[in-house]
Amino acid sequence: MKKIVGLLLILLLSLQIGTSQIAHYSQFYSTPMTIAPSFAGLTEASRLSVNYRDQWPAVPGVFRTMSVGVDHYFSRAKSGVGILIFRDVAGVGNLGLTEAGLQYSYKLKVGQKRGNRNSEWFLRPGIQFKYSQRSIDFEKLTFGDQLLGQSSTSHAPPLSNKSYIDFTASLMGYTDLYWGGFSVDHLLKPSQSLYGNQSYRMKMKFDVFGGAKVMLKRQKNRRVRYGRENENVTFAINYQYWDKFDQLDIGAYWTRDPLILGAWFRGIPIVDKKDQSFNNIDAIIVMVGFKLSPNLKIGYSYDMTIIRNLFSHTGGAHEISLVWEFNKGLDKRYKHTIIPCPSF
Repeated sequence: MKKIVGLLLILLLSLQIGTSQIAHYSQFYSTPMTIAPSFAGLTEASRLSVNYRDQWPAVPGVFRTMSVGVDHYFSRAKSGVGILIFRDVAGVGNLGLTEAGLQYSYKLKVGQKRGNRNSEWFLRPGIQFKYSQRSIDFEKLTFGDQLLGQSSTSHAPPLSNKSYIDFTASLMGYTDLYWGGFSVDHLLKPSQSLYGNQSYRMKMKFDVFGGAKVMLKRQKNRRVRYGRENENVTFAINYQYWDKFDQLDIGAYWTRDPLILGAWFRGIPIVDKKDQSFNNIDAIIVMVGFKLSPNLKIGYSYDMTIIRNLFSHTGGAHEISLVWEFNKGLDKRYKHTIIPCPSF
């Protein structure tokens, strides 16, 4: 019975991966450059982020995502520059995606309420150039005739890969307590077919995000400053759409230094009229973060799968993040409003 369940899970995931693979993090604000290049240099300092995700460990095969990002803000040029290296591996065939991206963002002040320095409005356009490689190990795949106990009539091709370049563009607006924006990925619509099929080209991927920070104690100055952060609750939302598939993350963080707690829901609880059995609900997520020092943070999250019939078979998902901010004291005279998004 366990083998049958495992095979069904592999088949389900293979169908999902073959049509639209959206690798994601639950702690996407610990590595926000995966959302949009507008986040490059968001801390107005230097930042190193490392993320690792192990999804559905109880399912045969490997479903892991990892990334390393470095970004820095150049105050005189009002520009942020970032480098993001991303790796995702899925399934028994090791379907992999490796990306190396160079990101740039520009900070543009567009308004300020008269007599109130805390009501500055900014726009932050961003762009990313990335080199990607899709790969798979055909030797590790099992074909239909093998499952039926028959001799294989087809010869599996050798390990192959497909490389391509692509661009991402984004725009974000924000104040000291609110932010929102969108990004568009796969602007070049490259082909990632491992069979050399140039007629199949990737669809553009759209991402809409935003949030608000609510201060829990009355303060004379509500601006987000470095050092000890005042107690607050931050609400955030992230919606992705790609080739008829979509995903919604919505949740909140509570912050009281040095502790950060969060809870999220991933899914769109709307039944598809064409298929009453479909319900786009994925997981409930709990998070905990801790500031080891004013500059170093560590976070852990667990995704509890709530997909129907898969609740007790996936093992959920575990995710760890490590964020280090440095060069915070440079060019203080150029610092303005910092994007108020949470750290995890």
